[in-house]
Amino acid sequence: MDYSFNGISLLSFTSLLSCVIVINSAPTVIDPLYNHLFTNTSYNSKLIPVCSQGGKVDVFFGTALRQMMNLNEKDQTLLINIWLRLKWNDCRLSWNTTQYNNSHIVVPYDTVWVPDITLYDSSAEEEMMPGKTEYRATIYPSGTVYYNFPTVLQSACLVNVLYFPMDTQICTLKFGSWSHSGTELDLYPSTDQADLTNLVYHNEWDVVSMKADRNVLYYQCCPDPYPDITFSLEIKRKPLFYIMSILFPCILTASVAALGFALPPESGEKVSLEITVLLSLAVFLLMVTDQLPPSSVNFPYVGMYFASSMILVSFSCAMTVLVLNIHFRGATGNKLPNWMRRLFLGRLSWLLFVKTGKTNSNKVHSKKTDSEKQEELNQNTFTNKTFKMDHEDSTKLPTSNGNIHSQPRLPSIVTNTSSRDLLLRSGDPMLTLLTEQCETLKKIEGHMQQDESEEQTNNEWYLLAKVLDRLCLFIYIFMTILTSIIFLAKMGGS
Repeated sequence: MDYSFNGISLLSFTSLLSCVIVINSAPTVIDPLYNHLFTNTSYNSKLIPVCSQGGKVDVFFGTALRQMMNLNEKDQTLLINIWLRLKWNDCRLSWNTTQYNNSHIVVPYDTVWVPDITLYDSSAEEEMMPGKTEYRATIYPSGTVYYNFPTVLQSACLVNVLYFPMDTQICTLKFGSWSHSGTELDLYPSTDQADLTNLVYHNEWDVVSMKADRNVLYYQCCPDPYPDITFSLEIKRKPLFYIMSILFPCILTASVAALGFALPPESGEKVSLEITVLLSLAVFLLMVTDQLPPSSVNFPYVGMYFASSMILVSFSCAMTVLVLNIHFRGATGNKLPNWMRRLFLGRLSWLLFVKTGKTNSNKVHSKKTDSEKQEELNQNTFTNKTFKMDHEDSTKLPTSNGNIHSQPRLPSIVTNTSSRDLLLRSGDPMLTLLTEQCETLKKIEGHMQQDESEEQTNNEWYLLAKVLDRLCLFIYIFMTILTSIIFLAKMGGS
């Protein structure tokens, strides 16, 4: 029983092995054609297929842009996912379709000759065209060879950030043969533009176009011409993110600086607010310059706008210090010049809608002068009356019998004496008390007039500071709006 089972197993294994050998040894329908093209003819894939004297190979080159991956403005490099499409005719790879019933044949990369198309401005650190040797070529009976493969290219791209963030960039991709000149290999574009039908959406850039141009250049190394195909990739930035994250906060911060002129000087926060705004603008400027290449040739308008805003805020800070200085100028006792009173408190206050009220400075000074004149007049009158009373009392003295006789008048040796001295000479205590009270009232009145004059002076300096604050506010608002319109129009004119 065991022997019979072992015999059956051995027979089954032998049958299966024979089937496998038959299957492996069975030729495919492509084998005859493959042997005809590559084995029997001693085809050499390392040599260019030039079959006639003075002939050359015409290569048609086309692309299909799959994805715009990244544009690094700081390093000025472009990273894209692209499909390359090559077409040429190999005179050694033709066959008769009636003899070989094959409309085409697909062979590995290293089986056929493939032109050494190179990206001239490649900035890849390792492999220039990754995946180029991993795909297969398709051959047709006429000898036409198609080789299409996807790859990721990293190319140098000169970035012009003048109109950032509303800029449009044009990056060139220059393809050509590195080994063969135009006498052996000529290059032509398949179409005048790249294929954009399968383009993947990008969240920062919009692809406008990708045109193809053929150029024939002569280099100093070689006398022969070298043709190339240059693709001009035009992309436009989507500015909404940068407007909301950079421009709008900058405009808002610069507008906040205008509030510094609305704060009263007594608050003590005017200079602090302006300095805070200045530091905020400096931070925004650092954010922008960190994303852009350090170029002095094409400095962006947005950087100029930030610099102008910082200059305006610095101007507002300087004017705030000046206004504070003027506001507290009255404490030093300095009088406001008449020309400043007429210009700022008279004309500009009306134009700037600043309510100054009626200044009583001239009236205070005139009242003070009139009171001094009245005081001198009263003093002279009182002095004359005192002289008269004193003189009459001294000249009329009673006699022993009660009769009054006149005594010869004595010339007064005091000519310029005060009323207090004259009253003291009279010897009347009531008059002395009244005199002291009058002098006290005059001192009080003098102090009141002095306080009123100082208050009026402080009020004039305060009104002058208020007018200058309003003037600087209007100038700052006008300059901020003007610079914003100019630079936004410049940035939008790319």
